[in-house]
Amino acid sequence: MKKTLFLTFVALIFTLAAPAQEFIEPVEKWKVAEVWGNNYHGWAFHQDVDVDFTVENQDGRFTPTDAEVAEAERLIQKRIAYLNRDHYNQQGMCPVIDEHMHKYRRQYVGFTNDRGDHIIWANFLWDENMSDDLLASDVILTRGGCGRFWHLKCNLTTRKVYGLEVNESGDTQILPRIKKPAPRISKSKSTKKQKVRKTGIIHTEADKQF
Repeated sequence: MKKTLFLTFVALIFTLAAPAQEFIEPVEKWKVAEVWGNNYHGWAFHQDVDVDFTVENQDGRFTPTDAEVAEAERLIQKRIAYLNRDHYNQQGMCPVIDEHMHKYRRQYVGFTNDRGDHIIWANFLWDENMSDDLLASDVILTRGGCGRFWHLKCNLTTRKVYGLEVNESGDTQILPRIKKPAPRISKSKSTKKQKVRKTGIIHTEADKQF
């Protein structure tokens, strides 16, 4: 009996002395996720990744999940032949896009509009010179290349696929990022102790060499 009480007491001491373990909830930090499926391979970009374009009535961004990408691809592949019935910018040596869907690697960006709809902007690129690392690093916008480069939008809420845009003919060029506006700078009216406020930091005369 005494031995049992002693062991219980020792166990209690160790329990009280052990430091409390703090539960840390995992936080999503990835910039892009590689996605695979039936007849498609691409990258879904996180909602915090800046892009140089918007959608109509945009109200925000969301991060496409694997299931949402799969649903968008199902809708796109079902309706692309009808959307592309005029074969715009796909004459001569330019491929007809709906006949070569498996050739394109994809990029997916999620948007929400003012009705709360989830819209996936899907970018299709067919260029062996573009590595997977490049396509996973940033959203690639191009000029030229005709039917090898195109994009459209898929509204997952209304199940509408629309906004097909196929590149014009000519040599392929990767478009540079749109330069973001510089921080707003305001100057005080005082000429004696003039300071500059830039991105919330007040600088002295010695700091104004920028």
